Amino acid sequence: MAWEIVKIPTSSKGRTSPYASVGFGRLSLSAAACELIDNYEEYTYVQLLKNRVNNRLCIGVLFLKEASPDSIKISRKKMKNGKYVGGIDISNSKVLESLFGLAATAKKATRYDVKKDDSYKNFVVIFAE
Repeated sequence: MAWEIVKIPTSSKGRTSPYASVGFGRLSLSAAACELIDNYEEYTYVQLLKNRVNNRLCIGVLFLKEASPDSIKISRKKMKNGKYVGGIDISNSKVLESLFGLAATAKKATRYDVKKDDSYKNFVVIFAE
């Protein structure tokens, strides 16, 4: 048999394109989504904002270095060698369900596109609809 490697386009979700996964009571940003923010490792909290653009729900994620009112602590996964895996998790099922509906608490993940927004230097937008 002659096996051939299947090429994955870089535009596919999951490879190098920024995306957010919602499900299991948490919002996860991929490493590519986090890398839209300079030095994202320095941030330990986020604030979630919402807006409608062209009647489409958009969720803003504002990265913060310190806790503030209505902020949520970021969690990061560690590997066995103590280094962190790329990407972050934000857990607050009640808040996420109010933003994403039943997708937030489903036993599967739903992916959404993420883009950098220059409203702030540390701000990304998730296109929820």
